[in-house]
Amino acid sequence: MKENQYILLTAAVFCLILFSCENDNDENTEFIFPLSVGNSWEYEREWTFYFYSDSTDSIPQYIDTLNAYKTDVSVTIPRKVVLGDTVETYEMIGIDSSGPYIQRRYYKEMEDGLYILGNVAGGPIVLPKKSQNNIIHFKGMEFNSFNELSNFFQSLTPYHRDYSDSINLELPPVKVLQYPIIEGDQWTYRMNYTPFRIDRKVIGRSTIELNIGSYDCYEIKFIYDINHDGVWDDDIWITDFISKQGLVQRVITLLGMEERTINYPNGTGRLFDAIDIYQLTSYDIEE
Repeated sequence: MKENQYILLTAAVFCLILFSCENDNDENTEFIFPLSVGNSWEYEREWTFYFYSDSTDSIPQYIDTLNAYKTDVSVTIPRKVVLGDTVETYEMIGIDSSGPYIQRRYYKEMEDGLYILGNVAGGPIVLPKKSQNNIIHFKGMEFNSFNELSNFFQSLTPYHRDYSDSINLELPPVKVLQYPIIEGDQWTYRMNYTPFRIDRKVIGRSTIELNIGSYDCYEIKFIYDINHDGVWDDDIWITDFISKQGLVQRVITLLGMEERTINYPNGTGRLFDAIDIYQLTSYDIEE
């Protein structure tokens, strides 16, 4: 079984290399994501909630705003890892101090894009059991906290995966960035029912001003079709701002979440929107 997985992974990467060689568009070909052993990034993360009453108003009338939480997130590339005995990848580890929530992913740079070839994030997706306290209802799912909800939609892995020791292989590999980066380009990030359709789309370029400097970024969105109806959802999206220094800012937008409690299992009548922002505070990369 393991030998077959290695063969599949090697074949998938070989096909990607062949495809990338056919890409002769030289626009923005100077950009590649900075993958190098020893590279590291530090972020400040802040969630803000905007509460409003459950009503038929097309535009919510916000009745309360709460800066709910701040935490720190670190991302490092500690080493290279060979998958399938043949494919060299970079291991990227992200640690959110609020959990701590830890994720490992294995990236490879191709001429036509940046790919995830594997990850370590547990088994197939199983939402945790409801707590006896307040819960959050969103898109037909229930979460024990906003942190749990946000991490779920940022870190999706498919229901069915192949395993190589403790590393879950992505077959086929997942394209995170498409090279060259061209405004208007869109590609599939996750197929339908894995667990649902996600695309990425290049919106354009933006200048992001942070305390540590000004960054010329590509603005690239995750867009979702969670109910598989062929229409992109308008109540959830993630926007990444990516520069030659790496990910500079991520903005997660979630609209129309609902509070539920053990005493009000069908809802309290309070809805809320949320903005979850990661901002780069420092970095150390090989340039």
